[in-house]
Amino acid sequence: MDDSSRRHELRDAARLALIPVGVAIVLGILLAPRRPVPEGVPLPIADARALGRVVDSDRKLAARREPLPGPVRALGSAIRDFHTLEARDGDARTLGEARRVVDQALMSALPGGTDDFLRLRAIELESFLVETTRFAETGEESAELHALAGAFARSMRNEGWCEGHTLTPPEPVLRVMFKQMWNAFLGLGASDGPGARPPWTRVGRLSALDPTLDEQRALYAFYLSHAHPSKAMREAIGSARRGARDAKACVALVEAERAATESWRLEHIARLAAIDPSYPADYARGVAYFGRAEYAASANAFRQWLSDHHDGPLALRAQNFMRTAADAARPE
Repeated sequence: MDDSSRRHELRDAARLALIPVGVAIVLGILLAPRRPVPEGVPLPIADARALGRVVDSDRKLAARREPLPGPVRALGSAIRDFHTLEARDGDARTLGEARRVVDQALMSALPGGTDDFLRLRAIELESFLVETTRFAETGEESAELHALAGAFARSMRNEGWCEGHTLTPPEPVLRVMFKQMWNAFLGLGASDGPGARPPWTRVGRLSALDPTLDEQRALYAFYLSHAHPSKAMREAIGSARRGARDAKACVALVEAERAATESWRLEHIARLAAIDPSYPADYARGVAYFGRAEYAASANAFRQWLSDHHDGPLALRAQNFMRTAADAARPE
């Protein structure tokens, strides 16, 4: 009995001795220096009150009862005719003639000044929001939606921002998107985008039509959080995916899609930095370059950010991310 008791005591003592060893191992793992992977592109933050003031201003403009001048009404009608043809996939000749009518109407309306353009756009904007709400609820692309925004629903699907008839952009973003599209179509303001006319064909610039900085921040927060490859790249990757024959090819396509997504994000980071100097562009580039597996470029971007921002909420993370990128950039 004595020998048996001693053996039990020895086993119990051995188990107890393992506890501090296990604790030491766990603490060692937790406390060991780790290299965090760069992720989380910072999003610009729009002032909600400033956005609210812009919405109030647009609604008041749209609600004014006095009629628009004749040349401005003619411009609105020409825009509607063009967009209706566009939504119906009109042929190049018909669209070209409709475009010529828009340009002529624009030249006639310009002497009226900025206020009339703001009112026309505000009226169309509020109607556009009504029609996009109806589209989201019913799936119907109304004739009015076509007249106001052409192939808008189709373009949202092409961008991956519309599933069925559910639009991904919230109303504040839709508001800015419409203003950008309207300005770009007419070649007015500084808001270039898809469909923008070449600079040498512009009839003038009305800076009051430009979205405010906070509107731009709301728009780019959406862009950066919903990044995707360009349309051409998506089509190329989709075609390659259909022909993939093994797991290695599939993995390569996943990497290609991720790199293309980060390239799209980098392009929009550059655009945002040009209009909002307060945005931490170099930090964001560091994250995006790492996603593209361009580790040296990532480390340099974080280093550039730190050279101008020695402290602050992003400094410690930038230091850690820079080390991770620099380590990844070293040849094995």
